Amino acid sequence: MTCPDYRLVCTWGARSQTAQEIAHDVMRFSSAVLEVCPALQAWHYLAPKDKLVLLPDTVDEIRLKVLRPGNGARRGVAPDLILPVGFSALLLTSKKIDAACWMGHTGSDGGGLGSRVAINCPRRGDLAQVMTEPDMMERLFRIMVEVWQPDWARVSHTDMSDPEYAFPVHWMLYGREPLPPGLVLPDGVEVHGLTGAAGEVLAPGQYFVTTPGERFLYSHPEHKARCEALKRVLREAGWLPPVPAWA
Repeated sequence: MTCPDYRLVCTWGARSQTAQEIAHDVMRFSSAVLEVCPALQAWHYLAPKDKLVLLPDTVDEIRLKVLRPGNGARRGVAPDLILPVGFSALLLTSKKIDAACWMGHTGSDGGGLGSRVAINCPRRGDLAQVMTEPDMMERLFRIMVEVWQPDWARVSHTDMSDPEYAFPVHWMLYGREPLPPGLVLPDGVEVHGLTGAAGEVLAPGQYFVTTPGERFLYSHPEHKARCEALKRVLREAGWLPPVPAWA
């Protein structure tokens, strides 16, 4: 079975951070994703000459070896360095075609860039089956929102027939802002808050699931109708922006 190119993406605006803070976030997110999905086994980074190396287990080593300054400077930055253009990181499970990866560009002061983190799921193989199971996908989505505290997050796949493929409302959608009162959702769409086992709030806002319990396909007539109906309802309520410039 070949899956669509599912990806989990979260975005937010200006949030300056030091290199050390970002390295800590990279370590925290990498560990959290592995805990949720053990089938990933381990994360690696690309060292010089594209050598695949196991992700270090200390914040200092991640800062020195993994983070890439957004201004094109070399790796190995000072812990207190803050860059208006932020820092990037790329981690992979392997170099094989059935590998997963996550990439991030964070710490920007907002000057037209913003921040973005994305998990790209493999399209075939055992790992693809595990990661794209509906329950697993939702768990990965929740941990992404919990760790990064974004403005927006989504789970989608590429479909050029979607008129708004740059910011698709597909499988899952998170927004930080509260919903307008009295909002009526399309039939079949679920909405959830982000709370922990003890009822604590893990992130503000809420997220929608358009196809609870099943993989989303934009080409499926019912799935397409449901996500388009949700998009229309949220946009008419003023909760979803027309076309986000940072999509």
